Amino acid sequence: MADITESQALKMIPTFLEGPVKIWFHENSTAFESWSVFKAQFLHTYSSPALKQLASNRLRHR
Repeated sequence: MADITESQALKMIPTFLEGPVKIWFHENSTAFESWSVFKAQFLHTYSSPALKQLASNRLRHR
């Protein structure tokens, strides 16, 4: 990460979220001990092979 600590980054995350994802973050935030824990949980919850393929297709067709 650039010039911020993991702790600062974790505190900033909610400002970039909205709706159900923001609710999920607040309900689970005590479990996020580090950036890597947050990232793993986020990807586990919100990632799927279909979504990865869709994102890949969108990037290719920009």
